[in-house]
Amino acid sequence: MSGPTEQTVLNRKAVYSVLCGLLAFALIYLSPFVGLLVGFPAVTSAIHARREIAASKGYETGDTVAFTGLLVGGGAIVTVVLSWAMPLVG
Repeated sequence: MSGPTEQTVLNRKAVYSVLCGLLAFALIYLSPFVGLLVGFPAVTSAIHARREIAASKGYETGDTVAFTGLLVGGGAIVTVVLSWAMPLVG
């Protein structure tokens, strides 16, 4: 028999970042400003989650989930900024 194994857990901030990023994209169609406001917590929680996962030394997982939240939240922010900048350019 093998000895006791350490159980890993998924970082909650990583999941929160993905959910906020998806919500930000959905809210862009209702109000771009609200989508922008929800996009920032997605990015910041993804950054914090990646730091916590790296510091946990294998106890926490979800770095890919956090990176996905970073991309989705950042994409929502970029989408709003570009939608506001396009009328100024053309």
